[in-house]
Amino acid sequence: MAADNVRGSRFWELGRGYMRMKARPLERALFAYEFEGGPASEVIAALGAYRNEDGGFGRGLEPDIRCRASSVLATTVALQHLALLPKQDGEELIRGALGYLTAVYDPHLPGWEKVPPAVHSAPRAPWWDYRAPGTDWGNPNAEIAGYFKAYEEWAVSSEWVDGLVEQAVRHLNENSTLDEFHELLCYLRMAERVPLAVQARMSGKLGEMVERCTVKEPQGWEGYGLQPVGAAPTPQSPYYERFADVLPANLDWLLDRQTEEGAWEPAWSWGRDEDEWAAAREEWKSVITLNNLRILRAYGRG
Repeated sequence: MAADNVRGSRFWELGRGYMRMKARPLERALFAYEFEGGPASEVIAALGAYRNEDGGFGRGLEPDIRCRASSVLATTVALQHLALLPKQDGEELIRGALGYLTAVYDPHLPGWEKVPPAVHSAPRAPWWDYRAPGTDWGNPNAEIAGYFKAYEEWAVSSEWVDGLVEQAVRHLNENSTLDEFHELLCYLRMAERVPLAVQARMSGKLGEMVERCTVKEPQGWEGYGLQPVGAAPTPQSPYYERFADVLPANLDWLLDRQTEEGAWEPAWSWGRDEDEWAAAREEWKSVITLNNLRILRAYGRG
């Protein structure tokens, strides 16, 4: 179905109405930029509201982390958004984010902690309680290595960046359990930003990880996990062919889950701090709805 037909569909009208009227300012600006020719400057301004003086991002940018302090996790979310914009438009924020990440890099890990101890200064999802790094080292380290490679001219040195990339490849090939889908998403973002020779060294284990982490059975889609549309969000995705047989049903399922409000709901909850979760839930609706509209547009569905 052509994109024009999608834009004339009921799901599109509901989704657009939600994004225009009820979405968080950041997602509203991103929607305007990606779908309606809005200015990148509005995205930069909205993203700047979550930036701290250290160049990192916090302040609830990741809705499950409510503290004002910068976190590595929130800073990677900011870089995901900045990667959608022309590099020159995001340069100031990108440079600041890379500076923050360089400053908080821990050579003893080696790498980054997802969140700082300051996360306990505010309500948060229980999975964001501060704790020692686990086995999913690639989350967020692999993704960060990809950003440093993409913006190598603003890094401390090319040698340092190459070391980050090499460590991420080595972890994938030698140490990753290959079964944690957040780590997979970080490696997929890294793969988009590294040279073809590096991608080739990642491809075997990455393909195995995609297979193990993606929920292909429809009965599993109601829960929290990585669906085929998440592993292959566009027909141009490297793993599209692997899921081509289940993607039509997954897209149908996605359309069926849009609410009358025009949004999509998160598949999780905190189980605590109910008032704060209610606010985070509304913000997640903006994030999820924007992402689902991207997927549905890419596949011409509606």
